[in-house]
Amino acid sequence: MSDTVAVALISAGASVLVSITALVLNYRGFASIDARFASLEVSINARFAAVESRFASIERRLDSMHADLKEFYRLLAEHDKRISRLEEKQ
Repeated sequence: MSDTVAVALISAGASVLVSITALVLNYRGFASIDARFASLEVSINARFAAVESRFASIERRLDSMHADLKEFYRLLAEHDKRISRLEEKQ
């Protein structure tokens, strides 16, 4: 076998070996990145759940305050009417 054919075969074999090694290593890297994204997604979902629960709590408080203010203004109007009636009697 001539030297040029041997050099060509070795070069081609080395190129194939390097490309296969790169593919295998990149696949491992992608698997690692996928695992990181999965854990990040879980973390983000947990944070969103916590924020949603806080907003739900704030909404409940605001609803309670709104109901209290509604009752307050109803009583205020009732007392205003009673005071007006008392003033008219005098």
